[in-house]
This record gives sequence, structure tokens and C-alpha cells, in this order.
Amino acid sequence: MVENIATLIDPPGSIMSEADWTAQILSEAKGALLLDLHNLYANAVNFAFDPYAYIDRLPQEQIRVIHLAGGRWIDAKNANERRLLDDHLHDVPDEVYDLLRHVGRRVSHDLTVILERDGRYPPMQILLAQLERARRTLHLARGDNATEAA
Repeated sequence: MVENIATLIDPPGSIMSEADWTAQILSEAKGALLLDLHNLYANAVNFAFDPYAYIDRLPQEQIRVIHLAGGRWIDAKNANERRLLDDHLHDVPDEVYDLLRHVGRRVSHDLTVILERDGRYPPMQILLAQLERARRTLHLARGDNATEAA
């Protein structure tokens, strides 16, 4: 599987957008995509691009696994800048669930959704509530598709 990464820098000298680069890799590799929605969200915030357009640019049939996570704000080199760091230590933000809903509207096949947490674990009921929110989000997204088709 290919996974989109989170980065704190915009690679200098690149002639392709991140979405185009990821789509081209998937086209050549013919493999599946593990779409990390917090990585995507963090990069979109940090480098001012549209995460929904990014998702739309990807070959939908290759999206197979979704990662959900959280992060935190850190100071960048410039005193006036901040970056969103994907650290897997915080709850999934609402914006990531919104991206999950968008994926659910676009992708009709089954998806594996993984909640990533690497420390600072909340009580189990909070983790289970986040997983249940992800299930509801996908269910609602699939219902949106059925309503639009009617």
C-alpha cells in the first residue's frame, strides 16, 4: 500500500502538486492507497490547498484503508507561522471526520478505518466513541449517495 505522508515542509523544486504526485504513484504502482486523512488535513492547512480537491484527484477505486488521527500546533521557523503536526497523541478533529464523509460519498466499496493513537491515551470509552463516530460518518455518507441517486 501507498500512504500519503504528513510533512512540515513544502518540498522545494517540485513540479507536481502532492495530489498529482500521489495519483501518479498509484497509477504506476497499481496498488492500494492507505489514505491518512489527518496527514492530508495537516498538509492542506500547512500549505494552503483544498483537501477535498486532493481526494477527488485520487483514483477512488484504489482507496482501501483510512487512517484517522489528531495532532497539535507547533511554531515554525518564522515567528509568525505555525504548523499542524500529525502526532497521533490527540483526538481526531471535526475536519478529519468531514474529510471521511467526503471519502464515503466518493468511494462505494468497503473501507478499513483505523484510529491511530500512539500515546496519551484517553479512556477506552472515548476511543470507542471516536470509532463509532467514524462508523456513523461513513453510514451517513453512504446514505447521502442513496438520497442523491433517488
